[in-house]
Amino acid sequence: MIFETPESPFHILEKLEFSEKVWLQHWYPLICAFLDIIPEEDEMALRNIISKCKSNINIEELQEILFEKEVYVFAPGPSLEEQFHSLDLSSNSDNVLISADGATSFLLEQNIIPDIVVSDLDGQVNEQIIAQKQGSILLVHIHSHNTLTVEKVISQLCKRRLAITTQLNPINGSYNFLGFTDGDRGVCLSTWGKAVKTVLVGFDFGDKIGKYSKVKKLTRQQKDRKLKKFVIAKSVINWCFHNGCKINYL
Repeated sequence: MIFETPESPFHILEKLEFSEKVWLQHWYPLICAFLDIIPEEDEMALRNIISKCKSNINIEELQEILFEKEVYVFAPGPSLEEQFHSLDLSSNSDNVLISADGATSFLLEQNIIPDIVVSDLDGQVNEQIIAQKQGSILLVHIHSHNTLTVEKVISQLCKRRLAITTQLNPINGSYNFLGFTDGDRGVCLSTWGKAVKTVLVGFDFGDKIGKYSKVKKLTRQQKDRKLKKFVIAKSVINWCFHNGCKINYL
């Protein structure tokens, strides 16, 4: 276990099989109840975006990138900068770097282009587009709250390597690599890809929100919802760990 989660309603799911079936039958329904998500609205959002643009990167390419690699997943928590500067990424050029949403902005400041960006586009969207233009594979997650944002930029994103992801049963042109928040979806992707090791950087899950996490200051209600998402994320990462993902938590 990576995180202590005995009070989490998701604790009971952490040792279940890591599979899309388990996600759809157990995780997603409980998440919907926990956050008052309406699945039909998520499905409408996905179908709307897929009608405009489908994934243009295939499963085999993603698998080849991740298989038996050492993967670093960067989240935009308060510890991101300090933990990043404690790393020696130059020792192995074969490392795979996955950035979760706003962490992309920080990596670009360090003149680093992540291999994969996992995002629902609620961070610095322009900088994530810059990363994609410079070679990052962009995994854009679609849900009912981000459709308008995605619609504004989807024509740009479609020109380069892009995967449309969902928390639902995927339809043609989309994928479900499991997980819910940007950070834990990065860990799920590493687990799915059978990485030899997954290093978590900037994963804090405390009351303080990292400066790279959001574009605008959160309201009290938004912060409360984000903290509830942290509850989910910790259990999802434990789920990956219990299913053989070798995780190094800095």
